[in-house]
Amino acid sequence: MALIFSLTTPLGMAIGIGVLQSFNGNDPTTIIVIGSFDAVSAGILIWIGVAEMLASDWIYDGPMGNAGLLQTCVALFGLVAGMALMSFLGRWA
Repeated sequence: MALIFSLTTPLGMAIGIGVLQSFNGNDPTTIIVIGSFDAVSAGILIWIGVAEMLASDWIYDGPMGNAGLLQTCVALFGLVAGMALMSFLGRWA
């Protein structure tokens, strides 16, 4: 498994260099493929963030499991503010 994982970046770079001359970024098929890959990647990141990371802190017996109302509201505000800031940075960059 580690060998396969370590070969994905060089293999992807080789494929990218190989198709560089025939790449058209304005082709509708290219736009659909890139958009689909971006959507799958975003879905994986959202799933990991919500189901794996937040659930262990907020739902199960994590640090927020026995928190009071004020601490929960402050933590939720921080969570939403962080998501908004990262969305702004992602859009801006």
